[in-house]
Parts: sequence; structure tokens; C-alpha cells
Amino acid sequence: MVSSRVNGINESATVSMSNKAAELKAAGKTIYSFGIGEPDFTTPEEIIDYAFKEAREGKTHYTPSAGIMELREKIAEKMKKKNNIDATASNVLVTPTKFSLNLALYSIIDPGEEVLLPAPYYVSYPDIIKLNQGKMITVPTDENYEFDFQEMKKYISPKTKAFMFNNPVNPTGKVYSEKSLRALADFILENDLYLISDEIYEDLIYKGRMFSPGSIEEMKDKTVTLSGFSKSYAMTGWRIGYMVAPLDIIKAANKVQQQTLTCAPSISQYGAMKALEDEESVAKMRQEFAKRRDLTVSLLKEIDGITLYEPEGAFYAFPGYSTEKADDKLSMELLEKYNVIVTPGSPFGAPGHFRISYATSQDVIREGIGRIEKYFNNL
Repeated sequence: MVSSRVNGINESATVSMSNKAAELKAAGKTIYSFGIGEPDFTTPEEIIDYAFKEAREGKTHYTPSAGIMELREKIAEKMKKKNNIDATASNVLVTPTKFSLNLALYSIIDPGEEVLLPAPYYVSYPDIIKLNQGKMITVPTDENYEFDFQEMKKYISPKTKAFMFNNPVNPTGKVYSEKSLRALADFILENDLYLISDEIYEDLIYKGRMFSPGSIEEMKDKTVTLSGFSKSYAMTGWRIGYMVAPLDIIKAANKVQQQTLTCAPSISQYGAMKALEDEESVAKMRQEFAKRRDLTVSLLKEIDGITLYEPEGAFYAFPGYSTEKADDKLSMELLEKYNVIVTPGSPFGAPGHFRISYATSQDVIREGIGRIEKYFNNL
């Protein structure tokens, strides 16, 4: 019999849909999948070659638990150059991507303390908070997904400890402006909270620009910045990312890492070291995603019965629709009747929506959205 703690955790909606797509493809069906958020590109060859070279030279052993020092130094240099965050290697912990969310929460919150999540939010946040014995408090955003600070104040309690969000936003594609993030920083400081800023899509911005709240001097001791290599470098299978935080949080997170993973995979760390030198591949992928974004937006706008916030970053669109049909039922009907996989909006905290990942080919985008249009025309 499994623990009640695990019984209270849901499967990831995005991973579940991806698993379903794999099953149907294995059964011989042609599936048009807009499910999981994964670039369809292969990791750039220079990164693969470098990692394999290091492996063949014997770099297949444990690394220091916080990560290879040279990689931590390169990440700190990147944070200064691209994010304007004053960091040194001692402020960096190398860890497998999503696990950094767990490390951040485990290091910051005590059981029963509250974490504010602006909705829509990344689908795994609520259950990661549960796993770390915290309590999720959903706070609303306005029609443009901007923070409503007057409304958010109503959700502050003596148990509120942190605010967690990602930028660019999965699932909406929202990119927050510097003005919005400085206002958020004021809110964090006024209420003595920690900010967990998940910036995994930082290189995939088509409108606006990236601003890291950790770059604000007053926020230096209040911000945990998370990022990684999965999205920008098509390295999802390498499972490599990092957190940048005040020294006490890094030390605490490192203790947890020592007693769980020991360290991030050595080969992935060497791949990450090479990736940080490769801006050309990132630019090429961003250009292709921009084309796919434009195609996705233009096709979705032609469908009667849906509304769309035009995504400014990441590789998602998050249409809303007017019918009263539950989003999980709508998603299942699209799969069963039209062989199209989308992710329902409810797990993101936004019923009446569905998420499309346009990290797929333009042919799949055209055919898949064409089938979505047929579905809505037949409702």
C-alpha cells in the first residue's frame, strides 16, 4: 500500500498525453500531437560530440554534488552577461531541470506553508508543492494574464512564504515586461516572501525581452532563479538544469541533492558546458519556432468559437473556447475522433482552455489545427 502523500499526487497531464500519443503511434495510428513541450530538433551535434569525447576520456564518474566547478563558473558568467544577476559559482547548483523546483521548495518552505501561484500556471507546480508538504494558493490574473496586486493581497496570510511562476509562461506564452516584474518585486518585498522565478524558456522570446527579477538589487536575497538546457538547446533527454540563489539556499539544496541524486549526470554536465558556448543553434531554433508561432496563431484565428492570447514566448498557444463542454472531454474527443492531441486547460488552472505545443513541424501544425477547426465546426 502506497503512502497517502503519493496518493495525493496527480500524474502530469502533459506527460500522460505524451504517453498516450506513443501508445497510439505504436498501434499504427497517425497522431497529430500538440501535447508535450519538447523541441522536435536533435541536440546540436557539437554538444553531443563534446559530451561523448569527455565520456570516452573517462569523465563518467561522480562529480561534486553541486556540479562541476567549471560548469558552475560558466553558468555564473552567463547569469551576469544575459540576466544581469550578480552571481558567482557559489550561488549555482547544477541539477536535473524540474528537480530544481523541488529543491527550491524543500529549501524554503516548511510543512503547511503557502505558495502563491498565478493562474494559468505550469501544470506540475501544484503537485510539486504538495510533494514538499506546502499548500498551493491560486491567485488570479487579468484578461491579459497580468498580475492583479490588489487582488493578490487578499491571498496573503501569516503562512504565505513564496510566490512561484515562470516567464515566459507555460502555457500561455506570456512574456512579462520589466515594469510588471519590478512591480512584482515590490509586492514580494512588501510581504516578505521568496520569489521562485522559473526561466526555462528565457531564450525563446519573439515579442518583448527577457528580464530576470533576480537582477534587482533588493531582490538578490529573496530570489531563486531556475533555468536549464532542455528547451533552448533541445536537450530534454539530458535532464540538466540549474538553480541560482543566495548561498544559504544553495547550501540547503545541495544537502538534499547529496541525499537524493548525489549529483547531476556527469555526461549531461559536460554537454551543458559546451551548450553555453553555442548561441548560433539557439538562434536558429528560435527563428524556426517564431515561424511556427506565426503559423499557429494565423490558423487558430480562423476558427470560430475560440479566443486566443497571442503568445510572445515559449512554444505554446492557449486557446479559450465558448462551448460549455469540459476541457478534458473536449481533449479526449479531439483524440478519439480526429487523432489530435492537445492538453486540457484545467490542470493549468484555466478551465475552458486547451494547450497547443507548436514545437512540431509546420506540416503537423497545418493538418492538426485543420482537424481542430473541423471539430469546432461540427460542435
